[in-house]
Amino acid sequence: MGLIGCGEIGRLRAAAIERTSGVRLAAVSDIDPERAGSIAKPHSASIDRDWRELIRRPELNAVIVSTPPSMHAEMVVAALGAGKHVLCEKPLGRSVEECRIMVEAARTSNRFLATGFNYRFYPSVEKARALLDSGIIGELDHVRSYTGYSAKDHNHAWLHDAEVMGGGSLRDNGIHLLDLTCYFLGDVAEIQGAASGGIWNFRKCEDNGYALLRSATGKMASVESSWTEWRGYRFQVELHGNRGCIRISCFPMVTEVVSAKELGGSTTRKKYFFPFVHFMEHLRSYRWVVVESFIREFHEFRLAALGQTSKVATGADGLLTIQIAEESALRFQSQFDSPGSIKTPIASPLEKARQ
Repeated sequence: MGLIGCGEIGRLRAAAIERTSGVRLAAVSDIDPERAGSIAKPHSASIDRDWRELIRRPELNAVIVSTPPSMHAEMVVAALGAGKHVLCEKPLGRSVEECRIMVEAARTSNRFLATGFNYRFYPSVEKARALLDSGIIGELDHVRSYTGYSAKDHNHAWLHDAEVMGGGSLRDNGIHLLDLTCYFLGDVAEIQGAASGGIWNFRKCEDNGYALLRSATGKMASVESSWTEWRGYRFQVELHGNRGCIRISCFPMVTEVVSAKELGGSTTRKKYFFPFVHFMEHLRSYRWVVVESFIREFHEFRLAALGQTSKVATGADGLLTIQIAEESALRFQSQFDSPGSIKTPIASPLEKARQ
């Protein structure tokens, strides 16, 4: 594998590769030589200052794109065109247009494109998936999801820059929530949404985003993503069936199931706490569980690249989350539309893909 982008997430990705069987880090690229060297040296990996040189390396089977979203489309399209499978960090792109170009590039190159939705591999989420599939709460009826934290807790300016991210909370902390909601809902046939941004006043970046989704079979989901959660980080998903409910939380990892044997019957309640995960979170911070989820994700990515059944999020999954985020924040963002409003710059590989 090759790694483009050696920031904090790139460093965690490299740590996960080291512990994933069948995968080896062979080359890295970053604009900061020291940062690239600090990751390359322990792995005996090559360093390419220019990411275009990295994707041309014949020994690479796959590339991880771990850069700000404004760079994703150009890098992903070029890497796919060079014959590499690609795992791209979330959000897949800034817009539906960019994401569609990447998904089409994967199709035409016959290579696999994955979106880095590693929350699918958190213990509480995997347990919830197993419980839902077991039928313990009967048939799924609706999903209710919420995530929130304060924008002041992440002071990277590019996170609040629409030219880099494409939008606000729905593309930041909300993007994982959108993926998991769709992962459990099954499909999305209808999207309605709204957004607001009167607290932090980041241009074209919503503070709070809301989405209401309907599946083709009439199942419903409500999603709320916030940059104005004053109580600290929260991430919760509730799966409601006709015989009970499964509740998922992250940081700390907890899965709770309330179920009955029949509609309207007496309920039983059980919680799953994952004590070893809690211990390691306290000992090594949340980064420990992130690396563990990356290891699971790399395993599934490798299966997908080999044409086998996999739980990894696809490029189409990444596209769907941006469709929801874009639709939900459309009216909010239109307030900023003017002759001077931002336009998405298109690099040559994208233009080539369009043609």
